[in-house]
Amino acid sequence: MDRWNHTAHRITHLSGSKHAFGIVVVVAIGWMVSGVAGEPTRTWELAITCGVPILTLLMVIVLQHAQNRDTKAIQLKLDELLLALEEPDEQIIRAGDLGDEELQDLHDDYAQRSHRAGR
Repeated sequence: MDRWNHTAHRITHLSGSKHAFGIVVVVAIGWMVSGVAGEPTRTWELAITCGVPILTLLMVIVLQHAQNRDTKAIQLKLDELLLALEEPDEQIIRAGDLGDEELQDLHDDYAQRSHRAGR
């Protein structure tokens, strides 16, 4: 696994833990208390208004990467199961590579076949 994949996987794992949730709660409470206890300053306000969107964007990128990786792994496992059949349908195996219109056509075809088969 290359460095990016390893780092993204580790961040995804850590950010989804109960410890990460606890840290976020403590930081948020600390930020609020520091604003209430002292006089809220522009720096105090900017810490949240600039920091949170940046962290959010970074987390979206890392989580999307993890989702893409998991989806690809699931597709490979499904392909393996389909290929184990006696007569696999090549269109179904390659469904992940089709465009939206082609997928809809394939869906319609299988819906018709299912209807004809009485399912």
